[in-house]
Amino acid sequence: MKATRKSIRKRVVIIGMVIPIALLHFLTGENNRGPYPEFVNGYLLNILVPLAFYFLLCASEFSLLRPWIVKSVLVFGAASFVEIAQFLGVPIFGQTFDPIDFIMSGIGVIFAVILDAVVFPRIFDFWTPSPVALPQPPESSAQSR
Repeated sequence: MKATRKSIRKRVVIIGMVIPIALLHFLTGENNRGPYPEFVNGYLLNILVPLAFYFLLCASEFSLLRPWIVKSVLVFGAASFVEIAQFLGVPIFGQTFDPIDFIMSGIGVIFAVILDAVVFPRIFDFWTPSPVALPQPPESSAQSR
């Protein structure tokens, strides 16, 4: 599949967002001695990681993943699954259950949707907003009478 200039430019923007988030995620941790370590490790990453995963889905050419609502549900569902697993004692991407993480993940997804559907189309001429998939009514045939 040959990528168009538009999709290449979009992927460059996405990579430019995701790499700093990934670096922050891997550079922080229990030994983080930077500013506000509790906030960064406890909440900021729970906002930024879903945002990054949302935009990774934006890079996909798969048509099912184009609507923002589909990406939102997938990302929030995955984040919720991780948090529920932690509640049940299964250490997936962490060991501590915190119900506030659901809110932080939701904030990250909402922020990603706003960037994808409102902000980026105004900044980048190559960024088209993700449509909401609405069912189309069947074509009425005037010749069927």
